[in-house]
Amino acid sequence: MRACFFNGCNNAAEPDSFKCLFHSHRGRCRVEDCHNQVYARNLCVRHGGKRQCAFEGCLLNSRVGPFCTRHSPSEAVRRCSQENCSNQAHLNGRCFRHGGNRFCKIDGCVTYARNRGYCTRHTPRPIAPKSPSKPNIQTPIDAETAQEDKRALLPPIDPSPPIAPIEPTMDDLSPHNNNLLPNHVWNEVIRLLAEV
Repeated sequence: MRACFFNGCNNAAEPDSFKCLFHSHRGRCRVEDCHNQVYARNLCVRHGGKRQCAFEGCLLNSRVGPFCTRHSPSEAVRRCSQENCSNQAHLNGRCFRHGGNRFCKIDGCVTYARNRGYCTRHTPRPIAPKSPSKPNIQTPIDAETAQEDKRALLPPIDPSPPIAPIEPTMDDLSPHNNNLLPNHVWNEVIRLLAEV
């Protein structure tokens, strides 16, 4: 079997494909003989998929607007507090070189912490929620028990007899009876009744 098309990938290519399963949905750079995956606009980072810094002569990728962090306006990026250092600050106002970093919480690991105090390799995996447990049914359910269960779920029945609705009289619709509706509503009711 042949290896995957992309640079640095030693996985076997899928049958009837030039890419491995991991890279199967990734595009390849449109530049001839380039074995990188697409970043944007059908180009890899090296061939312009990521914009370069607008500062003349700088070959770094843009990160803050049109500029890299080194050439961006100083108010857009926090700078290291160490004297004569223009690197980007990461922790406690310092760059990595001057102590603005933390190492992984795992004893003996000297990789920088990236997520909740752990490096990428040692970041704990999220715990999957436990599926709801099924009830342990030990006795078979007969028809009578099922009916009792259904009745238990119904709302309780009110023992008092139902009250018949009372039809309003014309006296109740009088505009002088202010107990029911505001005047502007009564005026609208009277107007509508006059049209009938």
